[in-house]
Amino acid sequence: MRFLRILVSIVLLISLTATGCSALNIQKPTVVVTRMVVNSVDISGFTMNFDLRVDNPNSVALPIAGADYKLALAAVDVLSGQATPQGSIPAGGSLAVSLPVRLTYENLLAAEQGIVKSGGDVPYVLDGGLSFDSGVPIIGRLRAGLQNSGTLPLKEVLRNPQAILQNPAAQKLAKELLGRLFER
Repeated sequence: MRFLRILVSIVLLISLTATGCSALNIQKPTVVVTRMVVNSVDISGFTMNFDLRVDNPNSVALPIAGADYKLALAAVDVLSGQATPQGSIPAGGSLAVSLPVRLTYENLLAAEQGIVKSGGDVPYVLDGGLSFDSGVPIIGRLRAGLQNSGTLPLKEVLRNPQAILQNPAAQKLAKELLGRLFER
């Protein structure tokens, strides 16, 4: 068994040397958030869709293997998770990818104080990354980080009357925001 491992290592070393080690020269793609759109608002919550542009500087295509993220609202961490965006970034090219981040109204209660102070236009920070399958066992997966900050228009989200009527957390947030607006 040990002899077989040594033989495989030697063959691998020879093949990498013969190809000029180009397989080991794989670079991380770059990921840029191009915009965030709120959609799928319903009685349990909503989705923040982050549109991404992924650029691949390599001479080989890189399949997307997964995504991870953390979301903070009003400087409070409210959610972390994983997603499985689909696609393969073409060699030397780019691809538009969507990263959906689903929030419940209960998630928002973790940042209730900051949300109320913001008046409904809540600052957010998304921190995460996309993972890619390099196709090279020695390298494994590559991870390209991403970060984005902006404003979540929560006042617009809470205009859904069904959510306010049927979800206690949405009712509480709407009441706090409306109370804050009338105090001015």
